[in-house]
Amino acid sequence: MLSHWNDPRTWRRRLVYLRGGLVTALGLLFLVADMQAASPIPTVLALFWLGLLWLPSLLFLATRNRSGRQQWPLLWLEVLLDQLLFLALLHQLGGSTNPLAFYLLLPVLVSAMAMPLAASAGHSLIAIAGYGLTLHWHQIPGHGTHLHALTHDMHPDHGTGMWLSFSLVAVVLTGLGHLLRQSQQRSLRHQGTALALALQRERMYQVGATLADRAHELNTPLSTLLLLSDDLAGRNDLPEDCREDLAQISALSRRIATLLRPSAGSTEDHTATRPLSELSQELASTLRHLAPSMRVSWEGPDDPVLDNIATWQRVLANLGYNACDAGASRLQIACRRDGDAILVQVSDDGPRQTARRDRDGLGIGLALVETSLAALGATLTLDFDRRWTQARISLPSRNNP
Repeated sequence: MLSHWNDPRTWRRRLVYLRGGLVTALGLLFLVADMQAASPIPTVLALFWLGLLWLPSLLFLATRNRSGRQQWPLLWLEVLLDQLLFLALLHQLGGSTNPLAFYLLLPVLVSAMAMPLAASAGHSLIAIAGYGLTLHWHQIPGHGTHLHALTHDMHPDHGTGMWLSFSLVAVVLTGLGHLLRQSQQRSLRHQGTALALALQRERMYQVGATLADRAHELNTPLSTLLLLSDDLAGRNDLPEDCREDLAQISALSRRIATLLRPSAGSTEDHTATRPLSELSQELASTLRHLAPSMRVSWEGPDDPVLDNIATWQRVLANLGYNACDAGASRLQIACRRDGDAILVQVSDDGPRQTARRDRDGLGIGLALVETSLAALGATLTLDFDRRWTQARISLPSRNNP
C-alpha cells in the first residue's frame, strides 16, 4: 500500500483544496472590488476566469478512480494546467508585477514534494519562464486604474529584480521540496526495515519457543521408551527373534535422544578461549544477513582473550540485534583495561535514540544480556546520547587472562 506521501491521488486531492482556496480568495477580491467600483475586469470576465481556474478539478473528478500508474501523469498535467491558467490570468490582470503572481510558487512546491526531480524541475522552469514572459508581455490596464499605475510607474530594472528574486525562490523551493521528499522516503524505508527486523525477531522467538516445547514433549515418552527397551533387554525370557527388533528400537531411541541434547560444539564454546576482536568479526558476519548496510568495526587498544565464548557470543549478538532494530548504520566495539577491570563498549548510531524511552527496554535482549553478564560477574551500563547508544560492560580482569 502506498503511503500518503507517495500516493499521487492524495496529492491531486490536495491540489483541489489549494485550487478551491485560490478561487474562493479571488472571488472575494473581485466581489469587494466590484462593490467599490474598482474591479480591474468586468464581472462576467471575472466569473469566466474563476471557472477556468477550477477546470483542472473537473479533470480530477473524472479520473480519480484511475490506476496508480496513470495518476502520476495526471498529477503532472494538473500542475501544468494550474500554472498555464494562472499565467493567463496574470496576463489579463497586468502581468507579473501583480502581487498575486507569487501564487505560482505553490504549484512548484507541490510538484517538488510529490514528483521526481526531473518533473519538478520542469514545472519550476515553466513557472520562471512564464513569470518573465508575463512580466514583459501583458494586457495594458486602462489609464487611471490601480493596475496601470502598478505596471507602468516602475523602473524597468525593478521588474528584472523581481524576476530574479522569483527565480531564486522557485529554485530553492524545488531543491528543498526534493530533499524533503527524499528524507520522507528514507524514513519510510527505515520504518519498513525496522518492522521487517522486528517481525523476523518475533518469528525467531516463536520458532525457538516451539522447538523447546516440542523437545520437552518428546523428552518424556523418549525417556520412557529407553527405560522400557533397557528393561526388556535384561529379560531372559525374551524370544531371540524379538531381540534384534528391540536392539533396533533402542538404537533409534538413543539416536533421537542424542539429537535432542546440546551439541558437543556448543559445549566446547563454553570452555574455549578466543580474542574479543575475533568475536567482533564473528558478529559482523552474523549481522551481515540481517542488516547488510550496517558496518561493524573493532577498536583497541586492548584485545583480551575471553573464556565463556558462548556467553559472550550471546551478549554481543543481542546488542547487535538491538542495533539492527534501531536502524543503525555503524556498530563499534572497543575495549581497554581500567585497573583491575576490562571495559568493553558497544556503540551504535541507531536513529531512534533521541529520547531514552525509545531504547530504554531493549526488549527480551536486555534481560538476556544482563543475565549472561551477571553469570560472568560483569556489570552493564547503558548510555543514550543524541548520536550514539552505548553499552558499557565492566568485567573483572581476574575472570580472564
